[in-house]
Amino acid sequence: MAVSIDATAGGASANSYITLTEANTFVEAMISSTDVSKWTTGTDDTRNRALAAAAQRLDRERFLGAKATDTQALEWPRTGVRKPSTYINTYASGFPFRISEDYFTDTEIPDQIKRAQIELAVYLKNNVDGISLGGLEDFKSVQVGSISVTPDKSGAIGADRVPPMFERYLTSLRISGPGNIAIRRS
Repeated sequence: MAVSIDATAGGASANSYITLTEANTFVEAMISSTDVSKWTTGTDDTRNRALAAAAQRLDRERFLGAKATDTQALEWPRTGVRKPSTYINTYASGFPFRISEDYFTDTEIPDQIKRAQIELAVYLKNNVDGISLGGLEDFKSVQVGSISVTPDKSGAIGADRVPPMFERYLTSLRISGPGNIAIRRS
């Protein structure tokens, strides 16, 4: 199946929250790492593909609010999502104290979403199998009876391995995250 990537320098395409030109500007300001330095290698097509794959992965998250329209391809823009900087936690009273009622507009894509997409795209450009892993590649052995797992290495493991900054950008915009677990009685 062929993938169509919009490589225009204008607005973001239906495959991405951000244009390649905007992404390149963000990447230039990032702290140098192996992934960041490899972003400029290759073609615009490979960078656009990384941006599209990052947007697809980003859209698997469960975000606050609802899609702004029924016809939009991506999860953002959304309606009913309060800007994170407009409220603070007041631990004395146990609930958020609103500084103002400031919500993202129905056409606005938060900077955190764009930055999360760029972080993941830079990672995927250098680690092409980053989100297509089955989840067992990081284990030396897996046993089902009496459940025994031996990791191959330390750190992030599994099919949904993403850079830590990707997770940090999403904390105030999604319903749940890696720190939230559900305990179910079977």
